[in-house]
Amino acid sequence: MSDTIDPTTTDDAPPRRLVRPTDGRLLGGVAAGLGRYFDVNPLVYRIAFAALALVGGTGLLLYLAAWLVIPGEHDDESIAVEALRGRRDQPWLLVGVGLLAFGALFALSEVHFWPGTGNVWLAATLVGGAIVWWHVSQRADRPRVVQTAAAPVDAAVPADDAAPADQATTRVQAPPPPPRPPKKPSLFAPVLGALFAAAGLFGLLAVLDIYDVDVAAALAAGVVIVGAAIAFGALTQRRVGGLVFLGLLLLAAFAAAAITPVSVGAGVGEKTERPRTVAALHSSYEHGIGDLELDLGGLTLPAGTTSVDASVGIGKLVVTVPQDVAVVIDAHAGVGSIDLMGARDDGVDADRQLTLPGSTPNAPMLDLEADIGVGDIQVQRG
Repeated sequence: MSDTIDPTTTDDAPPRRLVRPTDGRLLGGVAAGLGRYFDVNPLVYRIAFAALALVGGTGLLLYLAAWLVIPGEHDDESIAVEALRGRRDQPWLLVGVGLLAFGALFALSEVHFWPGTGNVWLAATLVGGAIVWWHVSQRADRPRVVQTAAAPVDAAVPADDAAPADQATTRVQAPPPPPRPPKKPSLFAPVLGALFAAAGLFGLLAVLDIYDVDVAAALAAGVVIVGAAIAFGALTQRRVGGLVFLGLLLLAAFAAAAITPVSVGAGVGEKTERPRTVAALHSSYEHGIGDLELDLGGLTLPAGTTSVDASVGIGKLVVTVPQDVAVVIDAHAGVGSIDLMGARDDGVDADRQLTLPGSTPNAPMLDLEADIGVGDIQVQRG
């Protein structure tokens, strides 16, 4: 007795594919897809992403990157691959992806989950993600054009199959191209008008001394308005290309304003402060844009500790301290360099502390805090 083998039966299982499933997802399906692929409870990946997000924001970037490169359950390719392939004529997508990569590099090195200057780069990453999401949302409603090979016109007919002389010759023509859909109206003009109206209103309130608007807060509000307009345009299929550039400009301006310790309205140009008596010494000195020179070299400080804060938004800060006093210096630069009597630091979020003894054990102490948004700090003995 022999066994009959069915040639149609096979034991080959379909290859396992990493996708973002539709069922069981909470956000984008990344954790659910990883859990299904590695046969691990998706809760493990969700906890890992949440923990990394809390300790430094890295979890947000990893989740976003996985969402872009892992295809959906019913898609052949990932969002990143499908969006980048053959999209050279759409610069907005390239800007978005480039901004994602640029923001990710800075976010991994500078970002903090709680408020700080590094969150500017996290905001840039989110804006890049919004641009890519806007492009992907348009992809679903974009008509697909199927190209078919058309028969050549007036093609030569073989002699054996030649048609009778009295039969009319039939010409095969290619089908006409589908009509282009009408362009959707752009949101750039109304959003720009709204921003101008808001800026004029805030300026009027400041001139009338009714309300003093912080520049960083106003720019942040502008970024929120433009971001909301981009999201609205994505939902309603409106054109938002101009808003992307406007949002990037506002984001860059907000980044510069966010890292400055003082308002740019605190003064512009060169400024010199040289108090000669303790009564003329202020506890705080501020300057907006330019150079601030604070000369304390000829000042006789009283016994004990004297605290002085000096801040510049954009420019240079030079502080001269007395020769014989003890000095405790805490300096910070958002972007720039610090030189504390030879102790140097530079780069982004540069910090430097220095403590120097006085000429005698009972010498007066100067507690100096120096801050600059963009520029250089120099502290020297007088």
